[in-house]
Parts: sequence; structure tokens; C-alpha cells
Amino acid sequence: MRVAFSYNIRHETAGLDEVAQSEAEFDEPATIAAIHEAIEANGHTCIDVEADEDAFETMRASRDSIDLVFNIAEGRRGQSREAQMPAMLEMLDIPFSHSGSLTHAIGLDKALTKKVWRFHGLPTPRFLVFHDGTGENVVDALRFPVLVKPNAEGSSKGLFNGNLIEDPADLLPKVEEIRSLVGGAILAEEFMPGREFTVTVMGNPGLGDGLIALPIVEQDYDAFPPELPHFASYEVKWFFEDSEAGRHACLCPADLTPSLRDEIEQLAMQAFTALGCRDVARVDMRMDGDGRPQLLEINTLPGMYHDPLATSYFPVAARAAGWDYARMVGEVLERTITRIDGHGSDGSRTIDLREVDVR
Repeated sequence: MRVAFSYNIRHETAGLDEVAQSEAEFDEPATIAAIHEAIEANGHTCIDVEADEDAFETMRASRDSIDLVFNIAEGRRGQSREAQMPAMLEMLDIPFSHSGSLTHAIGLDKALTKKVWRFHGLPTPRFLVFHDGTGENVVDALRFPVLVKPNAEGSSKGLFNGNLIEDPADLLPKVEEIRSLVGGAILAEEFMPGREFTVTVMGNPGLGDGLIALPIVEQDYDAFPPELPHFASYEVKWFFEDSEAGRHACLCPADLTPSLRDEIEQLAMQAFTALGCRDVARVDMRMDGDGRPQLLEINTLPGMYHDPLATSYFPVAARAAGWDYARMVGEVLERTITRIDGHGSDGSRTIDLREVDVR
């Protein structure tokens, strides 16, 4: 097939300055090249299209010469930026991989995602959202400690080592500090004290082989140095995990009893389905004080970092499943093509959570 590959390229190395954080979600040139090569290794022609301000015109001019778009574009800016390229492609009636624009927009809004999950009866920690200095009381109260993070950011942007708040008196000052750095609404979420997992879910309910979960990744906090808190802060994600010690700070497959593994997989698939995800997404969860998994966030554009020595959870899980990089990309493409062939260009289908079969 003729595949257009849509992405945002990172020009800055990881850092704490504003420019580096603004590009933290983008992919570096070597990863872009690796994905391009993987698409071609699966027998397709690949045309690169950077998702910049000229992308709409580029796609409109190319739509008669491409069959689908492999889309990992994070978007240039704004609250719903991950939905920008999918919305353009939907307008142009060009099929594309990963979720649709609405799912990306909801998934980037942590509070809205949690509200959808709660509507479907799925477990997620209680939280407050702060808009312009005021809290929206969506729960009766918060139990401390709580974790403070931007409501509409990814890649741990604005989630620093000092964002775990033990004393209620420190909450509002921290909220204002993070808002001054990143802007927008700020989320305060009850901190779950147990083990942390991330699950890559692939497929589309009722199509092909349905939904599958790749081997579960666990963050190994026993491998953390004492100065690092036990959550995925910006410092952990962009500095520690890229160090020699950090490369060994996750376990895959996680050491789980069969019943707990099934519970985690089932919950991840229900979270995926409740938001209308397609093809692939990554679900993060953490155990509460009673040992039950609670949904934290979803990544509708899971990272596909190319370096096997670095920590990138989707590729880590894929390698544990026995896949090389080319097959990982090919598995996403295969599910995209199956969906498009079965349901037309948008591939949409309404699914009841009761239809989800984890087997």
C-alpha cells in the first residue's frame, strides 16, 4: 500500500527549559527514520509528511495517491493538539491509523478521561480540577497524599519530583506553581501507594482477532535511587530512564498471579473501549491500598522509541511478545487495514463494554 507517515519531529534534546519541554512529546529524527524503514519493511511505500502548519494542504494534494496515513503526530499546540491531524484527515476522508479525533481530544484531557471511565463504572482515583485558581468539586474530598499534574499534557510535562503533596496546606501553592509553568487546568489526584503498570492494548473489538494485551510492563521502584520519588515524574522519564540504571527499572512481563494479570488486562481493555480507541493505545494504572488496580491515564499515541537500550513501554512490551521493531509497526498497520477494510474510511464502530472479550 501507499502509506503517508505523519509525525512531529523533535529538534531539542531533553531538558527542563521551556523549549525542550514543548517538544517532549515529539519524536527524534532517528525514531522517525526507524518507523519509515519499518513501514517499508512490511512491504509498503512510505511518504513522510511532517505535521506542521502546511500539513493540511500537503495531505489534500496527496489524497488521491495514498491509501492510508500512519499517524503518530502529536499536534503543534493547543488543548486538543493530538486531534489536529486526525481531524484534518477525517475532513479529507483519508483513512488513518490509531484513534479518531474525538478519542485523542478526550484522552489528552485527564479529568474528562476519568469522568468517562467513571460513567462506565471503571475504577480511577478521586481528583479535583483547578481552573484559574478555583477548584471544581467533582468529589467530596481528597485523601492525601495527592499528585499534582497538568490536566492536558503528556510525556510527564509539568509533573516534577516535587509534585507529590503530603500536606493539604501545600496543595494550592503547588497548583499555582505548575500553572505558571505550563498554563491551563491543573489536576490533583489521590496518590495510589501500590505497584504501577502500563498495558499496551491492540486491535478493534469485533474485527480481526479483536483486542489483545501485550505483556504487562511494571515500573520497578526498587531500582530507583533514594532521591527519586516513586512515580513517573518528568525527571524520571527524561533523565533517569535514559541512564544505565534506569534502563533496568522496568519489568516485562510483570510478575503477576494469573488472576491479577487477567484483572489488569480486562481493565485495560475496558478503558480502551470506553474511550472508543482504535488499533493501539497504552493504559497506565496503579494499585490502591487494597491491592486493586486503578486507572490513571491513557496514551492514544503510545511512544515508539527506536533504541532497544532505552525505556519506551510499547516497544518494551512488543519485544517481550517476541516482536522486532518492524513487526511492531506492522502489527499496528495490520489492525488499521483490517478496520478500514471492514468499516470504510473512518473505521468507526460503537461497542458496548459488555462485548469486550479479553481472551
